[in-house]
Amino acid sequence: MRHRIVIAFCFLGILLWTTGYGQASKKDSYSKFKSNSSRQSVTVLLNEASGLKDKDPQGALSKVQEALGLSLANGESFNEGRCYLLLGEINEGLQEWKLALDNYGHAREKFLNPKGGYSDEYVRAVQGMGNTALKLGQYSEALQYFEEALQLSKNANQKATLQLSLSEVYYQMERYQEALDALKEIDLSPKKIASSNSFSNQANNQEAKIYARLNDLDKSKALFDNSVNTLRQTKDVSPEEDQSLQKTKEEIAGVFRSQNRYDDEIDLRNKSIEYNLESNNFSEVTKDKVEIGKTLDAKGEPRAALRAIEEATRMADTLHNPKEQMYAYQTLANLYEKNGMTSKALDAYHKFSFHVNQADSLNELQRLQQARILNIQKDITELSKNVSLGKQEESLELATVARQRIIIYGLLALLLVIGTTSYFTYKNAQASKVANQLLALKSLRSQMNPHFIFNALNSVNHFIAQQDERAANKFLSEFSQLMRLVLENSQEDFIPLQQEQDILSLYLKLEHYRFRDKFDYTIDVDASLNTEAMEVPPMLIQPYIENAVWHGLRYREEKGHLSLRFIKDNGQLVVEIKDNGIGRKRSAALKTAQQKKHRSTGLKNIRERLDILNKVYKTHYRVAIDDLPEGSGTEVRVYLPMKNHTGSL
Repeated sequence: MRHRIVIAFCFLGILLWTTGYGQASKKDSYSKFKSNSSRQSVTVLLNEASGLKDKDPQGALSKVQEALGLSLANGESFNEGRCYLLLGEINEGLQEWKLALDNYGHAREKFLNPKGGYSDEYVRAVQGMGNTALKLGQYSEALQYFEEALQLSKNANQKATLQLSLSEVYYQMERYQEALDALKEIDLSPKKIASSNSFSNQANNQEAKIYARLNDLDKSKALFDNSVNTLRQTKDVSPEEDQSLQKTKEEIAGVFRSQNRYDDEIDLRNKSIEYNLESNNFSEVTKDKVEIGKTLDAKGEPRAALRAIEEATRMADTLHNPKEQMYAYQTLANLYEKNGMTSKALDAYHKFSFHVNQADSLNELQRLQQARILNIQKDITELSKNVSLGKQEESLELATVARQRIIIYGLLALLLVIGTTSYFTYKNAQASKVANQLLALKSLRSQMNPHFIFNALNSVNHFIAQQDERAANKFLSEFSQLMRLVLENSQEDFIPLQQEQDILSLYLKLEHYRFRDKFDYTIDVDASLNTEAMEVPPMLIQPYIENAVWHGLRYREEKGHLSLRFIKDNGQLVVEIKDNGIGRKRSAALKTAQQKKHRSTGLKNIRERLDILNKVYKTHYRVAIDDLPEGSGTEVRVYLPMKNHTGSL
C-alpha cells in the first residue's frame, strides 16, 4: 500500500509539473500571436492565402492558421469568420466537402449580426454551404441555403450564380421543369452581369442538359452547338466554362445512347473532338474517341470501333496519364476479346494491368499529400481551443488567490488532454495498422500463381508443337478470359460468390482440358445460398484446387475425381475441395525441391491473407486439411463467414 501511495504522489507531482509546462506552452502560443498582431496584418495573410489556395493549398492553410490565431488572440470575431470562409473555399477546392460545409457554417455564425443586417461575407458563407450541400447530395438543405442567399444578395453577378445553382439542384433532383424555370429568372444583359458572355455560356449549357432530359434532343443539340461556336470565338475560356461544356456533352451523349441514336451521339462527340483539339484538351479527346469506339461497336461496326479505340490508346500513351491509359486499354482488350482476337486481347490486358498499378501508385501519393493537408486542418481546429486557453491562463495568472484552484482545474484539463491525446494516438496507430494490412492484403491478392501461368503456356506450346492450332487457340482464349476475370477482381477485397464460382469453374475447365485422362470433376452449390448477394475474398480457393490437381490427381494411374462443394453449415459458408489422389505423404515423396518451394510459398500466401482478413474485418476465416483414410486422397474445408453485399456479417 505504501509503495502505491508513493507512486501516486510521484505521479501527481509529475502531473502538476506537466500541467504547469502545458499551461505555459498555451500561454506562450497566445502571447506569440498577440505580440505579432502589430507586425502582421490578418488581411495581408488572408490575401496571400487566397492567392495560394489553388496552386499551393498546404501553404494557404498555413497562412490561414496564422491569421486565425491572430484573430482569436485579439478577439476579432469578424476576422475569424473571414478565416473560416477562406478555409471553406480551400476545402472545397480539395473536394473535402464535409470539412468545407463545417467551415462555412463556422463562418456563417461569426458573420451573424445580432443587431440585424447581413454582410456580403455572410451571403458568401451561406452560398458556400449550398455548394457543398449540393456536392454531398443534401438537396433539400442546398435549396434552403441557396434561397436564403438569393434573398439577401444585392450583387447581380452573385444573384445570377445563385439562380444557376438553384437550377442545378432541381436538375439533380430530376425536377427538370423547375430547373428550367430557375434559369428563366436570370437576366443575362451586360448591364446586369459583368461577365455576361461567360455566364451566358454556362446558362446555355445548363439549358441544353435540361432539354436533353426533357427529351427535346434537337433543341438540346442546337444549344450545345451554339456553346461550342461561342467558345471558339472566345480568346480566354475559363475552366468553369470548359468544364460546363464537357459535362453538358456527356449528358446529351448519354441520352442519345440510351435511345440508340448512335449517329447523333457520334456526331456530337466529333464536334467535341474538333473543339478540344483546337483548345489542346487531348485528355477529353481521348475519352471521346473511346466512347465513339463503344458506340460504333454497339452500332455493329467492330472494325471502325477498333480503329477508334486503338487511336485513343495511342493518344493516351502520349499524355502519360495512367487513368486515361487504363480506361482506354481496358476498353480495347474487351473489344479484342469480343472479336476473337485473343492474342491482342491478352497483350492489351497486360498493358491495362500495368497502368492499373501506375494509377494506384499515383493515387497513393495523392492520398499522402491529402493526409498532410488534413493534418494542418486538424491543427487549425485545435488552434481556437489552445489560444482561448492561453487567454484564460493569462488572466488567471493575475488571480494569485485562486492559484490552487487553477492548478486543480489545470490538472483535470491535462488529464483530459492526455486521455484524449492517447485515445487519438491509439486510433491513428490502429488506422495506420489497418491501412498497412489492407495494402499487404492487396499485394497478396493481386498475385496470380506464376506456376499455373507457366504450365498453362507450356500447354499452349505443346498444342502448337503437335500442330493442334485449334486446341491451342481454344485453350489460349479461355486462359485469357480467366486472366481478365482475375485482373478485374484483383482490386477488390470481396467479390460476389457467383463471380468466384465462375473463376473456379473456368480454372477447373482449363486444368481438365490438360489432364482429362487423369480426373473428372463436379461442382455443387447449396441451393439455399444466394450466390449473387454473398461475398467472398477473390482467388482464395484456387490454390487448394491447384494442389489437388497437381500434387494428388495427376500422379494417379487410374482416372481420379475432384469434388468442389459450396455448402452452408452452422451459419458459415464452407467450401469443400475433396480429391481421391495419391495423398499428401506420397505426393511429398515425389516432389522435387522446386515443387516443394512452390507449394510452401503458395500456402504461406493463403495463410497470410487469412490472418490479415481476420484482423482487419474482425472475422474468423480458417482452413482445415485432412488426409482421407489409407492415403486415398485429401479433403480441404475452407470456412468463410457469411457476408452479403451490404458488408454486414
